[in-house]
Amino acid sequence: MAMNRKQWRKYIKKTRRKKIRQKLAQHRDAAEAKAEALRLADPDYVMYLREREQLERMASEWEEERRRFENALWLDREKEAQSLFAEKRQKLEEEQRDEKEKRDRIRKEFEEMEMKAKAAKAEKERLLQEFLKKQQERERMFAEYLVGIDDHLPVLRESSHSRPDRNPCVFFGKVGACRFGVRCSSDHAIPGLSELLLLPNFFAHPALDHQQHPEYGLDSSIEFDDDELYRSYTEFFMDVIEEFESFGPISGFFVTRNFEPHLRGNVYVQYEKVRDAAKAYQRMNGRFYASKQLRVEFRAPIVWTAAVCGKLIET
Repeated sequence: MAMNRKQWRKYIKKTRRKKIRQKLAQHRDAAEAKAEALRLADPDYVMYLREREQLERMASEWEEERRRFENALWLDREKEAQSLFAEKRQKLEEEQRDEKEKRDRIRKEFEEMEMKAKAAKAEKERLLQEFLKKQQERERMFAEYLVGIDDHLPVLRESSHSRPDRNPCVFFGKVGACRFGVRCSSDHAIPGLSELLLLPNFFAHPALDHQQHPEYGLDSSIEFDDDELYRSYTEFFMDVIEEFESFGPISGFFVTRNFEPHLRGNVYVQYEKVRDAAKAYQRMNGRFYASKQLRVEFRAPIVWTAAVCGKLIET
């Protein structure tokens, strides 16, 4: 592309300035080279250069040593940090493992308890259903026995036990009652059917009550003599005996004269026939006498000579 006069002059000036700069640079380099040659000819300058080179090498070595030292320190710190991190991680893993084992153990124990509870509930339900079934069957046989349709006497006479795996209770065996009741550690055997009926606390009189009475004071027994007690008993006997004899012949009618709650005023009715006792049990159980609901239970035959207190025999 052709240049006009103005452009050409501008180009010539630029080229001239470039050549001038190059020439000046050459002169400067030559002067510096000459000056450097003169300085190198000076032993002191050469010594200076050597010392500076040695110092620069020492500085470089020191810097390298410093870098190695700092790198070693960093490696130690990193190693310590890694060790601490590994220790913390191991501790955390152990804690997490222990926590997991604890949760698993608790869950397993809970599942076992839940399974045992379900099994116990199922067993309880099974026993309840079995008991209800036996109870219904017994009630059916008892009703048939009462009307004479069939004689289930051996089955109905079977005893129920409070603690089958324990020894028989001596006191319960003597009088058919125990001061500990269901809390007794010995076995109480109750026949399902018997000639003997027990009506607990049927006969009531203030002379048999040692507790505080609102009308008779702290010791109501001292307000009544034996004659008064005997008259009350005679009235009671004449009032109830006819009702009991309506079910069949009675061979014995006994009342306990005792202050203990489990014996106080207990009435024992001994029938000659089991069927008559069963009829009395069915008709009298749950009835009311003197504003008190009666509770009738079967009891095994009692040897009264062994059951009666020796002090009472002496008096």
